[in-house]
Amino acid sequence: MQIKFETALITGSSRGLGRQIAVKLAMEGVKKIGVHYRTGRSDAETTLSLVEAAGASGTLVQGDVADAVAAENLVNEAARALGGCDIFVQSVVPPLGEIYEHAMSTELPLDKWQLAFDTQARAFFVCARTAATFMRGGGRIIGLSYTQGGRTGGWQPWVGMGSAKAAMDSIARYFAVALARHGVTVNTVSPGMSDAGLMLQTPREVQVALKEWAESGWTPMRRRGTSEDVADVCALLCSDDARFLTGHALLVDGGSSLMNPDFPLALQIPA
Repeated sequence: MQIKFETALITGSSRGLGRQIAVKLAMEGVKKIGVHYRTGRSDAETTLSLVEAAGASGTLVQGDVADAVAAENLVNEAARALGGCDIFVQSVVPPLGEIYEHAMSTELPLDKWQLAFDTQARAFFVCARTAATFMRGGGRIIGLSYTQGGRTGGWQPWVGMGSAKAAMDSIARYFAVALARHGVTVNTVSPGMSDAGLMLQTPREVQVALKEWAESGWTPMRRRGTSEDVADVCALLCSDDARFLTGHALLVDGGSSLMNPDFPLALQIPA
C-alpha cells in the first residue's frame, strides 16, 4: 500500500477513531497532518505527539464544525499551516448526550436533531468542498458514517444521527461525480458496532451485551470491530491502490450487515 499524498486534515482527531486514523496515515507515510479539536486541546496534543512519534509533523487546528463559517475557516487554516490538504477525513461525533433521544420522544428537542445535521451532513458538505480546492494533484475525501442508521430504524435514539449520516452518504456520491475528473475520490466508511467512538460513551452493560452479541455469531467474524480495523480501511482508500474507487459507502462491520434478523446464526446448525 502506497500513499503518495503528503498532507491530511482529520476533523475530530483529538481522540477515538479520528486519532487512530491520524496515526495510521502518519505510519503510512503522510508527512504533515492537521489534528482538529473543538474543546479538548490536551487530547489533541496527545494525538499530535502520537502522530510525530509515527514519523509525521503536525499542527493543531481548533474550531466547531457545527458552525458553517468556523468549519470553512478551520479547513483553510489547516491548509495554510500544512501547505495544502491532499486528504480530508471527517470523524467528528458530538457527545452522546447531545444527540441521543428516542425517535418518538416528546422530549426530543429540535436542537439535538439540528446538531446532528450541523456536525455531520452540513459539516461534511462545507469542509469537504473547501478541502477540495486545495487538492491540486488529486486527493482523497472520506466521511465516517453509519450507513445502517440511514437504511434501518431499529436503533431508535439514533434518529437524528442516522438521518444525518444518510445525508452524508448522499453528499459523498454527488461530490464523487463532481470531483472525479480532478483525480479526487470521495467515499464514506461505515463502522459497525465497535470498541471505539460513541460506543465507549454507552453504559458498561450495553458494551458487554454488544460484545457478547457479536461473539455469538450476529457478526459472522464473531467479534466487534476495532478502531484499527476502521483506520486501516481509511488508509487503504487514501492509497494509490484505491485511485479508481469512488462514491461508495464501505461497511467495515465483519459481515454483520449481511445478517438476516429472522435467522440469526445462533439458531442455525454450526458449520
